[in-house]
Amino acid sequence: MAASAELHHRHAGAIGEIKETVESIVVALILAFVFRAFIVEAFVIPTGSMAPTLYGAHGTIVCEDCGTEFSYGLRDLADQRAGQVVGAGSRATCPNCNHDNTSLQMTDASKNPESGDRILVMKWPFDIGGDWFGPARWDVTVFKDPADGTTNFIKRLIGLPNELLMILDGDIYTAAIDKISPKTMEELESQRHEKYLLRTKQDKGQLPGLSYEAKTELNDIFKIAPKTKIAQRSLWQPVYDHDYLPRTLGGGQPRWEPINRDGSAWDATHRTIHFSGSNKINDGIKLAGKRLVGQCAYNIADRPPPLVSDFQVSFVFTPESNDSQVRVRLSKMSRIFWAIVDTSGSVSIVESADPPDASTPAMLRGNIDPLSPGDAVQISFEHVDYRLSLSVADREVLASSSDPNAPGYYAPSIYALRRLSRPVGADAPQIFGTGSAFTVTHLAVRRDVFYYHDASYMALPTLYWAPRSGWASPDYPMLLRSHEYFMLGDNTSASKDSRLWDTLGDHMAVRGEDFQLGTVPKDQLIGKAFFVYWPSPHRLEWLPSLKFGVVPDVGRMRWIR
Repeated sequence: MAASAELHHRHAGAIGEIKETVESIVVALILAFVFRAFIVEAFVIPTGSMAPTLYGAHGTIVCEDCGTEFSYGLRDLADQRAGQVVGAGSRATCPNCNHDNTSLQMTDASKNPESGDRILVMKWPFDIGGDWFGPARWDVTVFKDPADGTTNFIKRLIGLPNELLMILDGDIYTAAIDKISPKTMEELESQRHEKYLLRTKQDKGQLPGLSYEAKTELNDIFKIAPKTKIAQRSLWQPVYDHDYLPRTLGGGQPRWEPINRDGSAWDATHRTIHFSGSNKINDGIKLAGKRLVGQCAYNIADRPPPLVSDFQVSFVFTPESNDSQVRVRLSKMSRIFWAIVDTSGSVSIVESADPPDASTPAMLRGNIDPLSPGDAVQISFEHVDYRLSLSVADREVLASSSDPNAPGYYAPSIYALRRLSRPVGADAPQIFGTGSAFTVTHLAVRRDVFYYHDASYMALPTLYWAPRSGWASPDYPMLLRSHEYFMLGDNTSASKDSRLWDTLGDHMAVRGEDFQLGTVPKDQLIGKAFFVYWPSPHRLEWLPSLKFGVVPDVGRMRWIR
C-alpha cells in the first residue's frame, strides 16, 4: 500500500513537472511574440535604396588601384519588384579614385550575393508617441509599402505632419501650415484634392501648379530643414581620401596638386602632405581630377548624377614651428568661404573671393589653445544646409547661423533657387598655407547626401496627369496632413520613395481621399531602425565550396543613425 502511494506520488510529481515545463514554454513563446510584436523586431534589407547607410544584396570589392574597400549592389533574386542586374561586362566604379573595377567577385548569374544587412527595429517608441518617442525627422524608419500593404520598406523619415515640404537643390525645405495664409492654404488643399480626383479618374487633365502669388508667399516662409548631427555623420559620403592614393595617375584619377606649380611650397605626392614654408598668401593645393557629383558607388548602372556643392574637408594639421597658418577654401553658388587656423590660437571664417590676409574682415572669429611645434590637431571645415562650421580637435569652435539676429551666413532666397534649371556645383576644395612648415595627414573630402528630382525622364510614368518631376518638387510641394509622413532613401538615384510612388494597394484605395499618393499614413509606420546586428558575414576563402558567409563581420556591426 505504501509502495503504491509512493508510485502515485511520483507519477503526480512527474505530471506536475511536465505541466510546469509546458507552461514555461508557452509563456516564453507568448513573451517572445509580445516582444517581437511590440518591442523589437528583426528585418533584412533587400535592396540598396539606403546605401551606403544600409546594404541590400551586394558584393564587396577592394579597388584594384587605390585599395579602397567598397560595396556594389546586386539584384536580390528573392525580390521580384526591382533591382539592378549585374553581369558580364559590369564595372564597379571606385568612390575614391574613379577606377572602374571589372574583376567583380560575383554577379547575378552566380545567384550567391552577400546578404543584406540584418537590422533591429524598435517598435515601442512609435506606440508611445509624443515629442520624445514619436517619429522624428531623419529617423531611419520601417513602414508598410503603400502599394501592397505587406512589403516592409525602410527609408529615412523626411516630412512630418502639418507641414509643407519641398526638395530643392538637394536640400529639404519645410513650412509650418500655421504660417501659411488662408488663401494659399486653400490653393494647396485644392491642388491636393485635384490630385485625388485625377487618381480616382473622377477628373481628367493635368495637376495644376501653384499660382505666382502662392509661390511668392511661400518664398518667405520655406526654411531649410537642417540635419541632426547624428544623422549627418551617416549622410556624409566619400569624395576622396588621400590615405588611399591611386597607384596610377591618369587623366581621370583624383589628386591634390599645387595651384601654382612654379615655386610652390607644397608636396602632395605622398600620403603625408608637406608644406615647406612660404609667405605667399596664394600658395595652395586643390583637389583635381574628381567630378564633384552626387554619385553613389553602390550603383553599378546609374543615371548622370547631379552636381553637388555641400562638402566637408578634414585632416590632421601638425606644425613644425609656432608661426604657421592653414586655410581651407570652400565655395557655394559663387560665394567663397575660408576657414583659417593659426598656431597662435586664432581661428576665423571669412568670405572673400581672393585669398584673405590680415586686413580681410571675418564673418566669425574665435580662439583656441595655441599650437606648439609637433602638436597634431584634427581640423574639419564643412558647408552643409547653408551652414558653415569649423571644428578643431573634434570640437566645433565656429559656426554660422540662419537666425536673422545672429551673425553668420544666410541662404539665398527660394525664388533665386527656383530659377536654377539644374543644380549648381562648387569649385574643388583647396588648402593654403603661410608661415613656417607644417604637415597635413589623413586628408579626406566628403559630400552631403543630395536629394533630387531627375527632370531628364518621366518620374511618374504611369500617371499621365502627375508632375513630370515627381512629388515635392518646387512647383508641386507636398502638403502633409496630421496623419501623413514623407520618406526618402539615402541612395536617392536608386530609391523608389515618396518622390516616385505612383501606385497604391487596395488597403489604401478604400481610404478614399484620406490617403494621398507620396505619403505614408501614421498607422503604417512600424518602428525606428537602430542597430545592424548581422552584416553580411565573411566567407572562408580556404573553403571555396562553402558559398555563403559564416564568420561574423563584427567590425561592420553598427548603430543606425
